Amino acid sequence: MTSMRIPAPARSGRGSIRQFLDNGIHPATQVPLAVCGGCAHSVLKQLGEGKEPRERLKCSLLPRGSRGLRGPDLRDDTPACAKYTARTDRGLGA
Repeated sequence: MTSMRIPAPARSGRGSIRQFLDNGIHPATQVPLAVCGGCAHSVLKQLGEGKEPRERLKCSLLPRGSRGLRGPDLRDDTPACAKYTARTDRGLGA
């Protein structure tokens, strides 16, 4: 008699690769993963001028659309693309 294999749920267990990714580290190179929030190309777009102005993180590499926006809203923890460039902090005293 042969036993049937029961497929595991898609997110079962906490394998080492998933643990590295959850901690923001590349599993093969052990280098921290880059995110859009730390990219030099990310810009903060001001939306609305009323009582509660909103801010949205956008990518300056995308062309402006017909409404003046640059693609989808990003988050600080959105994984970075291949064009990621580290932000350089230029202090006034430096």
